[in-house]
Amino acid sequence: MQFISKPLIALALLAPLLSAQAGIVLYTDESAYLAAVGATRAYTDFAGNPSASVGGASFMPETTFGSCTDASVPASCGTLVFHANGSITDLGGSSAPNGVASLAWRLNLGDVFALGFNYLSGDVDSITLVDAALVQQSIDTSTANGFIGLVSDTAFYGAILVSEFPNRIGNDRINMDDFRINAAMLAVPEPAGLLLTPLALGLAGLARRGQTRRSGA
Repeated sequence: MQFISKPLIALALLAPLLSAQAGIVLYTDESAYLAAVGATRAYTDFAGNPSASVGGASFMPETTFGSCTDASVPASCGTLVFHANGSITDLGGSSAPNGVASLAWRLNLGDVFALGFNYLSGDVDSITLVDAALVQQSIDTSTANGFIGLVSDTAFYGAILVSEFPNRIGNDRINMDDFRINAAMLAVPEPAGLLLTPLALGLAGLARRGQTRRSGA
């Protein structure tokens, strides 16, 4: 068994790194999402039409909404949004691609595992999840059309919507509506790394025992 011992040890070391990524279930159908999760803990429909920039913390105490001039840089995200027609959108800016910024939010609760929202206009190509240490994880949401629901095996901290025109020529303005936080009821699949860890460690143990037997022979 000597020929597999080094790969197994490498796999055992790699598995915890893979497990650092959250396990996410994506829903693109609102009815399916609501059927899969528990009661709504918090909800806002962004009612009203002030046609003005407002504080992103003014809609619900559980969440602070904002916009980011650079979707790949969480530090570029502010805490203001544009509120109009019963929805919110970004503030834009000359430094953002096409002058269109990305919507974002930061959760003020430490135990949110399920959330969903409706959106209008372009495509949400992906959602960048951001943890408290600003470590990012990209979730492909390109199959969605008007609704996105996410259920995670680790608590959400914040996220940035990466929006594009349907023909992918640049950022498109997204209007968010009906943002909700739910109680997760699903047993979310474990990330691949967690599933690999017992296998890798078990096989590595077999390799070590094989080496021990050979050395004692």
